[in-house]
Amino acid sequence: MRDIRSSFIEVECALCDRRDSLDRKALVTQFGAGVSLLTLRRRFALGCERMTHPDGDRCQTRFPGLDEKPTF
Repeated sequence: MRDIRSSFIEVECALCDRRDSLDRKALVTQFGAGVSLLTLRRRFALGCERMTHPDGDRCQTRFPGLDEKPTF
């Protein structure tokens, strides 16, 4: 979270059709500035049947623009 400067962080899941905009300051207050996107993803997907699928993590919760790898 220390490297993210946006006031709001977008989170979405294409499979569940969930979309939300999260207040960065509130996230830092709740989880600390050192929390990783991976940890936040797991917290927001808590209870998702796809996260604990027998074939592995099939949850598609992501942070658009933050977790994408750049293409060159």
